[in-house]
Amino acid sequence: MLDPRLAARIDETVAREDGALRKLSLDIHQHPELRYEEHRAAAWITEFLKSRGFEVEGNLGGLATAFRAHAGKAGGPRVAVLAEYDALPVMGHACGHNLIAAGAVGAFVAAASVANDAGGEVVLVGTPAEEGGGGKVRLIAAGAFEGVDAAMMFHPFDRDLLALLFRPEA
Repeated sequence: MLDPRLAARIDETVAREDGALRKLSLDIHQHPELRYEEHRAAAWITEFLKSRGFEVEGNLGGLATAFRAHAGKAGGPRVAVLAEYDALPVMGHACGHNLIAAGAVGAFVAAASVANDAGGEVVLVGTPAEEGGGGKVRLIAAGAFEGVDAAMMFHPFDRDLLALLFRPEA
């Protein structure tokens, strides 16, 4: 169980960053960029992180719009949070990658606020080209996920897939 003091710090971080994360999501949504061309989105996210004191490694895996940031202590569990931010041709952000990006950044910043005290490391990985470009595949091949114990992300949908998968038969 998470120490209530750490949980409170996570909550405080999320509350403090709420407006900035909403703005990040809206900026990405209003300026859709296709696979491997997500230069504005990647720049906005890295600027957000740097303005909060995080070091950001750009050009991750040789991909100009991929990046990585770390927080916490090496030696404990290392968890990656994945951010997608590319858009679909013609439809823009119909899949909600702007929400994925802002949610991932928020999760990273919140987890980073307690990572040292929790005894682990959190990593934010910006994964470009998820709409037909295989960005994560190229990052895996380049070794960007070496040493990661778990990776997670969310994707907006109109229902809970777990409820669909585990619903008892009627």
